[in-house]
Amino acid sequence: MSTRLHFDPTRTTAIGMARYAHEFLEAAFAVDTHMGAKPGFEIMAPVPALYLVGHGCELTLKAFLLHKGATLQDIKKLGHDLSAALAEARSVDLDALVTFQDGEDGAFELLNDLYSTKQLEYIVTGAKTVPMWGLLERAAVRMFNPVSAEVGYRKQFEGYSFLE
Repeated sequence: MSTRLHFDPTRTTAIGMARYAHEFLEAAFAVDTHMGAKPGFEIMAPVPALYLVGHGCELTLKAFLLHKGATLQDIKKLGHDLSAALAEARSVDLDALVTFQDGEDGAFELLNDLYSTKQLEYIVTGAKTVPMWGLLERAAVRMFNPVSAEVGYRKQFEGYSFLE
C-alpha cells in the first residue's frame, strides 16, 4: 500500500478534510473541558488542546482551499503555517464567509507562532506568549462552520452564544 495516499485527489477531498477538521476541533474542545478544569490550567489552556485546535484550523483552511481549486501539492507547500494558509484562503474569498471579531485574529496569529514552529509538539523552554483559549475557540468555530457548509460537509458546531 502506498504511503502517499494523501496526495491522491480522489482520496483526499475538501469534504474529507473538513471531517478531519471537525474531529480535531471537537477533540480540542473536549481536552480543554476535561483537562482545563483541573488545577494548574487557570491561566493557559492545556498544550494538547492548543495543538489540536491548531490542527483543526489548518485542516479547515486547507479544506476551503481544496474546494476553491487548490491542488494537494499547493496546500502541501503551505506546510503548517496557519498565517500563510489564512492569507491564501483570503485571496480566494474566505472573507466573504468569515470575519474574525474582538481579538480572534490576534489569538489566531499567536497560535500560529507556536503551532507552525512545532512548539506545541516538542518542548522549547523559556517564556512564550500563549493565546487566550476562549478567543481561539471562537475563531475556530467561527471559521469552521461556514467553511464546512461551503465545502458540503454536514456537521456544525452549535450552542455557542457568540454565533447567535
